[in-house]
Amino acid sequence: MAFAVVPAFADNTATNDNTGAHSTNVATANSTLTCGVNQSNTFIVENDIKSKSNTGGNKASKNTGNGTINTGDASADVSITNSGNSNSSAVNCSNSSNTSDNLNTGANTDNTATATSTKTLGANQGNGANVKNKVEKKAKTGKNKANKNTGDGDVTTGNATGNTTVTNGPLNTNTGNVGP
Repeated sequence: MAFAVVPAFADNTATNDNTGAHSTNVATANSTLTCGVNQSNTFIVENDIKSKSNTGGNKASKNTGNGTINTGDASADVSITNSGNSNSSAVNCSNSSNTSDNLNTGANTDNTATATSTKTLGANQGNGANVKNKVEKKAKTGKNKANKNTGDGDVTTGNATGNTTVTNGPLNTNTGNVGP
């Protein structure tokens, strides 16, 4: 999730201009600028994986002659990758110039010109992740039978292998830039 705030503001100007003699003049300009971003993510993953590979449980029994079993390999490979909850924010919060002027004021005048600016910047980012991985993996080539034959009994099985890879991440990454 990416979010950007870029406000544009006009000049903040206070001016006493062309005032008369013996006058009191007050010019005030105030600006308040608040810029911020709030981001929140919840990431819930539950993996329940069952992987079974079986070349076993074969029978070549009670034959008149030879009983022969040749099985191939049994492989159960599992790979899981879980990633999520990424926040990126850029908040550019600037107002233009603040000026105050007393211009062309009359004789014996009391002139006050004030320009004030208040700026508040903020960024809040929050993430929550709950990841559960349950992997059950079986690779079998056994339980083959070649018995009670009048000839020979022969069983040749392949390899039973399995690899499991579980990667959880990246999770809960935040980047933020607030300015100026």
